Amino acid sequence: MHAIWWDDHLGPMVGRSCPEGASLSVEEALRIFMGHGINQEAKIGYTNLGRGLVVSILIPPNCIAVLLNENEDPQVVERNLLRLVEEMNLNSSHWESELSRAFDRLNALLSESSKDEILARDDVRRLVNDMMDGRIESIEPVHVLRQTDRYPIASQYLSGDDEEVARTLRDLESAGILVAKSHGRKLTCTRCSSTEVVAGLACPNCNSTDLYKIYRLHCPNCGQVTQSVIVDNMEEISCQHCKAAIPVQELKVLGIEMLCNSCSTATPDPLITLTCASCGKRFSSLDILSGTGLAFELSPAGKKERAEKA
Repeated sequence: MHAIWWDDHLGPMVGRSCPEGASLSVEEALRIFMGHGINQEAKIGYTNLGRGLVVSILIPPNCIAVLLNENEDPQVVERNLLRLVEEMNLNSSHWESELSRAFDRLNALLSESSKDEILARDDVRRLVNDMMDGRIESIEPVHVLRQTDRYPIASQYLSGDDEEVARTLRDLESAGILVAKSHGRKLTCTRCSSTEVVAGLACPNCNSTDLYKIYRLHCPNCGQVTQSVIVDNMEEISCQHCKAAIPVQELKVLGIEMLCNSCSTATPDPLITLTCASCGKRFSSLDILSGTGLAFELSPAGKKERAEKA
């Protein structure tokens, strides 16, 4: 485990490491920060250093990075790292003891999220028993504006806030007790919380939305393939080859390309964009992915056991 932070003038600064003999170079620290995006917008980062995968959590300007062992599940480490930072004092003036305590606590949390340990919890056992008895068929998420999955049914059984309940369900999935299935929900703008989304097209080269449709057309006069921009109220076009005038209603369209008015790139595969209709913010890939919820059901083995009991 490594504690690093970002200085706006000096870049990444390597702090304490635990165990004490572990080392992290400035170059590796920079790669870890880059795993959080160019603007450090992602809270969780993944970085392959060659000697192992690093899972890191960024709470600017602090970053806690964990180098995984070969057999460790990065998703399990991520969930327990999120639990850990809620207990850490990131403003501690005694980083050596704070990081040592955090390292020991992370190992304890990883042990507690194992299948045997998690099933030993009373709240988890009650939830699983009710699913096994058929009183709960599926644990479905409810859409909330802050992009957090909330599971009302599971919250009646499991301790912790909404984020901790969701993490516990993922622990049960990792243990093979539950399975997660996609459960669609609306996208929400992280700037203004609107759910009104407008779809559009953008240039894959420069991201400009100033595009024109270029039609590939068959000329009925000379038989050649010609190209043209067709705008509203246009009644005819001129063939590029024979210069004959062709009525728009007689055109045979062979294909369409988008021409960027900003960089002149022509492409048949423009980017599809989603933009908030209220404030104009364009949704990033992270915004779009976070709009997909997960529902949890018993694993096939659990359903088979339930059927045998019935």
